Amino acid sequence: MSTPGTSVPEGSSGRTADACAKCGAPLNQFRVCTGCGHYASLTAAQRIDQLADRGSFQEHDRHIWAGNPIHFSSGVTTYEKQLAQAQAATGLLDAVVTGNAHVMGVRVVLVVFDFRFLGGSMGSVVGEKVARAFGSGRRERLPVIAICSSGGARIQEGMVALFQMAKTTLCAARLREEGVPLLTVLTDPTMGGVLASFASMGDVILAEPNARISFVGPRVHEKAIGDPVPPGTAEFALLHGTIDAIVEREHLRAILGHLAAMLRPKEPTRAKVPAVPKPFPLAGSGRPVWETVELARHPARPTGSDLANRVFHDVFELHGDRSGEDDDSIMAGIGTLAGRAVVIVAQNRNSANGGRTRASGYRMAMRAFALAERFSLPLITLVDTPGAATDAEAEGAGITGAVAESLARLGRLRTVVVNVVVGEGGSGGALALSVGDRLLMLENAIFSVIGPEAASTILYRDSAHAQEVARQLKLTARDLFGLRLVDRVVAEQPVAHESPEMMGTMVRQALVEELAVLEQVPIKTLLSRREAKFRHTHGLRGRLQLFMRSSSDANAAQAQ
Repeated sequence: MSTPGTSVPEGSSGRTADACAKCGAPLNQFRVCTGCGHYASLTAAQRIDQLADRGSFQEHDRHIWAGNPIHFSSGVTTYEKQLAQAQAATGLLDAVVTGNAHVMGVRVVLVVFDFRFLGGSMGSVVGEKVARAFGSGRRERLPVIAICSSGGARIQEGMVALFQMAKTTLCAARLREEGVPLLTVLTDPTMGGVLASFASMGDVILAEPNARISFVGPRVHEKAIGDPVPPGTAEFALLHGTIDAIVEREHLRAILGHLAAMLRPKEPTRAKVPAVPKPFPLAGSGRPVWETVELARHPARPTGSDLANRVFHDVFELHGDRSGEDDDSIMAGIGTLAGRAVVIVAQNRNSANGGRTRASGYRMAMRAFALAERFSLPLITLVDTPGAATDAEAEGAGITGAVAESLARLGRLRTVVVNVVVGEGGSGGALALSVGDRLLMLENAIFSVIGPEAASTILYRDSAHAQEVARQLKLTARDLFGLRLVDRVVAEQPVAHESPEMMGTMVRQALVEELAVLEQVPIKTLLSRREAKFRHTHGLRGRLQLFMRSSSDANAAQAQ
């Protein structure tokens, strides 16, 4: 664990408290330097003042302070004296302040660290106050917002401090199990036992620009480990997929309020009468198949991530698979559709990898699946990829397992799922995001077991027969609607790349209509129908055909 730092009063280098410690320029109202952009540290009180609606904060568990559980003494001073000095300097009894507040009108629980108190280190009092705050959020079903600034576990409390990692993580897990959102903000610095426990358990993890974020601090890196590389930064964490976004301090309150409003637990509602989606007329006049293939792949056609920003409002993007990567072929986020919060997963055909999603992309998508299920939000996927990545790196990263897990997770997801193929649906890489309650296709989209060129190469040992094979594959929206594999075809008038805004409007309207029906259906019925839908079988003969048809019909009847 990193060694907690000590507090350095603003102006100790000759600067005033309202001047930048680095360049001496004035600080603005958010304590950000107007000259060099440096973020000055904030006390817990200043943090609360910047985030909470005026007069709304009510502190909890204020009068708790630590003993000396392991009778620690450094030889120079006792732990009791260190605590007394920190208490006198900060006006706090320990390193965290907790309580209820409103943020942008949304009632929340706040957990705010103060680095001045023994480097924001987590000992028994900090761990207990965090645990109690999480418990309060769980019982009252209020979003919890944790503003972290810490050097790690408190050395002076030994293993008692280390065990606070387990305590707070278990409490964060309880929030997750019961669908109560945890939003964490990593400020400068966030390290050690705080970072490696509840701070990394956030449903959404934000960071301030240039914040130091790492498991151990620079002294431990260099002296104990022999590694001269400095600790990570917020920018490093975003690049490697371990946080969702870097947010400037002036925007933090608005974004936290927005996320808390969208993710806050919903009041339970009485189960409604199961509804059956109505049939829709088949759109489109039926253009030549190869022309449809070319339109689906048109370079100016809005891809899934483009369309997401036209269909949904107030989109907040999530980033990273939490395992070291952030695949740009997948855009995941939380947004609104006709005022209703939804979770979005959209593929980006124009990504660095040519739209071929890697294992990390599917892992990030599954993070979004989990959010949708946890907070009972509809999940919308916008599919557009030539296929999953299949190079050696992708194989080594477990691409096939990631596709399989995505299929399984979607198939049993306990919330409404609507999938829309907006461009090219390439094989298993597209199907991994196409399992749900309703499958929509744009009129000029395609969806195929394999690309026509690849199929031609397999069948004819060259790609010259691609157009002929495309006709045989039955890959257009009209074909798949006829096969009852697609539930609805969304018309393109004109074609999508000629009027992206119109395309966004058409998709938005279709989704609103679909959700209006699906959200009336109890989850158990949705899951039964979803399974029956994928048990539907074509092209069988003889007794097996009769058996499968009877089985599928029986499942559908039970679902009704």
